[in-house]
Order: sequence, then structure tokens, then C-alpha cells
Amino acid sequence: MNDYSKTLYTALKEDLELIADLGTLPVRRYTTALNTIKEAIHKLITYVNAHPFKSLEEEIDFFKHEKPLYVSEQLYAQEIFNFETNRPIGDTTALKNYYELELQFIKRFFNQYQFLYQYYLYELKELDNLLFIRGAKPSDIILPENAGTDTHFSTACDNLFARFIAGERLQAFILSELKSLNSPVAQIPVDPDAINLTWTGETINLVELAYGIWLTGQLNNGNATITDIIKWMEVHFQVSIGRAYKRWTSISKRKRVTPTKFLDQLKAALLKRIDDENGIR
Repeated sequence: MNDYSKTLYTALKEDLELIADLGTLPVRRYTTALNTIKEAIHKLITYVNAHPFKSLEEEIDFFKHEKPLYVSEQLYAQEIFNFETNRPIGDTTALKNYYELELQFIKRFFNQYQFLYQYYLYELKELDNLLFIRGAKPSDIILPENAGTDTHFSTACDNLFARFIAGERLQAFILSELKSLNSPVAQIPVDPDAINLTWTGETINLVELAYGIWLTGQLNNGNATITDIIKWMEVHFQVSIGRAYKRWTSISKRKRVTPTKFLDQLKAALLKRIDDENGIR
């Protein structure tokens, strides 16, 4: 269950990155993203129905960690669309007020469900049997009115955890926008003695590296998108990589060589260097 869910979610994230990179109207990107997310959730539901949970622990893990990720993508897409379409244009003061008001809404939501938000933040487990088992429901904890209405594919708190995830993402996005508004990005002075480096290896190798960096969350506290990373590499390595998703597809469909050919070469070279330095033959 866990492996299938993670693989499906990775594919969903890649599709959403591609959609975000499309030069279409916001409403077109939004509807395309929603349809893509709904299709992924449908696949997840179908898989869960065909492969019943083997234990209560597996059911808890799914509804506590896996399903909320998918639903959070749906909620985040909706929130970002509303945020973008309602954002004031041109006036810095109006923009700042708008950002701060949105942040207050998010904070108010977290405070409304403060106990469960703390439970989510600190990854507590004591109430998991009541919060993430289908049919169970705590009697003395405030929950959203529509929590757990789909008894076949929801629990008391999986949708609320999804809202926490989406809320935190939106909060980080707005804080980033507010920071840019308050402190415009300054140009980094050019060092006349800096060495000009150009990527002369195969560009497909950069795609492997970029996806490894993205999937392990190495940049901007994990908030950098694969598109951001690819564009950064293109600028600094002076190379044209093209559409990340298309290049990734060619990697994932490799049959004659390992999909991670370049990363495997990196690992082998590093291990050889370590062995040589330690005198291992």
C-alpha cells in the first residue's frame, strides 16, 4: 500500500509541476490541476478497495500520512487560485495588507483546531485509533462538521490533516511573497575573479541530479519546485535542459541501463575515492 501510494503521489507531483509551467490562463491551469488530482485520488480509492488493509497500523498510516497528501494538493490548488485571483494589482500597501490578512485567516484556522494542530505538528500517536480508523470518532474533540462523512474512504481527521498541510504550504507561499515585497531581491555583485563554469556533460545527467535534489528537499527547505531547480541549473551551468518532465520520462523508461545511471556513477566514483584514501584495494 505504502509503495503504491508514494509512487502514485510522485507521479502526481510531476504532473502538477508540468501544469504549473504551462503558459495558460490561471483558470485553465486550475481546472487541469484539479482534474489531475481527482484522477490520482480515484486511482488511490480503487487500489484501496482492491487491496484491503492488512492491519490497523497500516490503515492508520494510510489515513494519517498518505491520503492527506493527495487531498492537500486539491485544497492547495483551490487556495492558490483564490489567492491569485483576489490579489490586488500594483499598490504595494494594498498588497501588504492583503498578504497579512490572509496570514491571519490561516492562523485563525490553526487556532480553531489548536489541539489537533498540535497533535499534527508533534506527530503524536495516542489517539490514532480514534482519529484514523474508519468508523471511529472521538467524543470530546472539536472536529469540522463534514469530518469523516465518507465512511468507506475517510476517518475523523484525515481531511483535517490535509487542511493543515495545505494551510502550511499557503502560509509559506504568502510569507515568501511578503518577504519579496518588503525586501526586493538585490543583484548579487559579480566577482571578477570568479571562474566561469559550463556544463559539458550530458544534459540528461543534470535532470537526474535535479530530481534527486528536488525529491530529497535540499533547496529552500524543500519548497523549491523541480522547475525552479532546472531553471537555476540552466542559468548557472549555461546549458539548455528543456522540459524537465519530458526528460524525466526518457529516464524512467530506460531499459538497457539503470534509470539512475549518472547518480550511480557519482556514487561509484565517491566510494572509489574513499577506498583509495583509506588504502583499500
